[in-house]
Amino acid sequence: MAEEKDNPAVETKPAVRSGLRRWADRGPLLLYSLVVIAILVAVNYIARDHSRSWDLTLNQIHSLSPESVKVVRELKTPLQLIYFDHAEAFGHAREFLGKYQRQSSEVDVQYIEPDRHPDKARQYGIQSYGTLVVQAQGRKQLVNSLNEEDVTNALVRVLKGGRKVVYFAQGEGEHDPDDAGRHGCSQVKKALEDDNFTVKTLVLAQSPKVPADAAVLVIAGPVHELVDPEVDAVSSYLSQGGRVLFLLGPEAKGALVDYIQTKLDVKLTPDIVVDTSGVGRLFGASQLMPIVASYDEHPITKEMNRVATLFPYARTVEPGDEKDSKASVSPLLETSAASFAATNFSLQQVSLDPKTARHGPLTLGVAGTVPGTKADDEGRFAVFGSADFIINPIVGFNGNQDLFLNSINWLASQEAFISIRPKPPNNTPINLSETQMRAVFWSALLGLPLLIVLSGVGVWWKRRRA
Repeated sequence: MAEEKDNPAVETKPAVRSGLRRWADRGPLLLYSLVVIAILVAVNYIARDHSRSWDLTLNQIHSLSPESVKVVRELKTPLQLIYFDHAEAFGHAREFLGKYQRQSSEVDVQYIEPDRHPDKARQYGIQSYGTLVVQAQGRKQLVNSLNEEDVTNALVRVLKGGRKVVYFAQGEGEHDPDDAGRHGCSQVKKALEDDNFTVKTLVLAQSPKVPADAAVLVIAGPVHELVDPEVDAVSSYLSQGGRVLFLLGPEAKGALVDYIQTKLDVKLTPDIVVDTSGVGRLFGASQLMPIVASYDEHPITKEMNRVATLFPYARTVEPGDEKDSKASVSPLLETSAASFAATNFSLQQVSLDPKTARHGPLTLGVAGTVPGTKADDEGRFAVFGSADFIINPIVGFNGNQDLFLNSINWLASQEAFISIRPKPPNNTPINLSETQMRAVFWSALLGLPLLIVLSGVGVWWKRRRA
């Protein structure tokens, strides 16, 4: 018996069993801990290279616009974004420029302190802090603000290269791109310049020939009839592969309308469209300013399925049925079913009889092509039944500017840049009455603390009775 007491192996067996039992009890906890740690490591590793966020703001102000996303995702060559500023400003810059970088592996972003790297600042011509260099294909643009519209416009300019020229016809009362008044379209001119176009004017009556450097000719709302030499200049330009945008309201008539109907196979009915749906009143528009939200399959309108456009004093514009025309014409957009085409009208007064008037939907715009004198000289044209949808007070409505710029880009054979442009953020203030303000004040001062106290008392009472 004494030998058994002195045998250490016999005495330690219970201790070994106890230790093993403890490890067996703790094993699942240790295993679960290791699994959780492994999951967290994997999630962080994936999140580092695949950042994901959700923008729940009304106007998606924390997300890139469809245009910006489209331009970046379709990059075929490397794009450099080089931001020069103090180091403490890099956080905001990384958040903003990261939106571009996540869209394409072709985007390379660098952050440089100009005071620590003056050689780089001199190389890129940096004059102030907070300057972004947008560089691609050997071209660069400097942007002095982290604003999506400015950055994307700079990106488009470096990708497009040289500026194309858009001419606005003048001399017959057309809308003037240099006029900042109610009937001018200076805002359209700025939008074109931001989209890497140069805008010029052309008086066809003085020089009845479209210049060779014209990428697009715009004839926007002539008040007077174009004479034959002017129309011949337009016809000759189109037949040589030219591109023309016609904006013709109900008052347009004469040789130009005849040419469009017979040679371009576009039916221009002498009517005015009346929208009786009442939707326009929500935006301060009258019945003579139809709102369009229905678009056909065409490069000009393919990105506009969720965008509305406004057409003041519009006429119907439809594909024609001219057998002798070689043009190919497609509709672009239609009004709602609650619209009518009135033929008895002046711009001051419209007589509408819903029983006899043509019912909607009504086509307000078309686009087409016409064979040129040479095999590769295809002419392109677009015709809209409102000359006023691009004037300064109207062009800012929802999708009007996008529709105009998309038309210009399609006419200029730049389909890759057809999209919906960045919109400014909505200002959505909360207006509270004095009574509501008082209720919010007392709720925060007394209601919330009282709720916390009552919750604590409830928990204490429950535990005491348990």
